[in-house]
Amino acid sequence: MGAAMRRRWLTGQLALALALGTGWAAAAFDPMAPPVKVAPVAEAGAVVQQDKTLAWVRVDGRNSIAWYGGKAVKVGDTVEGGRVSAIREDRIVISGRGVSRSIYLLDRSVRGNRPN
Repeated sequence: MGAAMRRRWLTGQLALALALGTGWAAAAFDPMAPPVKVAPVAEAGAVVQQDKTLAWVRVDGRNSIAWYGGKAVKVGDTVEGGRVSAIREDRIVISGRGVSRSIYLLDRSVRGNRPN
């Protein structure tokens, strides 16, 4: 078998393996995949407390959105007996019953130590 013929044979074998799929690509680690969060399994009927933290915000005028309490919220959405009245770069504001409170992205100890 000549070198050119051997090269064609190897190219054909490689093409066949790629066409059939070897499964190695699907099982490979994906560094861009989000981390898998492992949570303990709750018993049937148990009340599971939701995580009430502000994970991220995207400020885009009227299309601003934030991830709070495990779901995406926008201005006007109802959360915890109030409504989201504002989404800022570092917090969301929840208003209701004549009061408002801010939920910050960063812990209070970190917020106070930001450089100017």
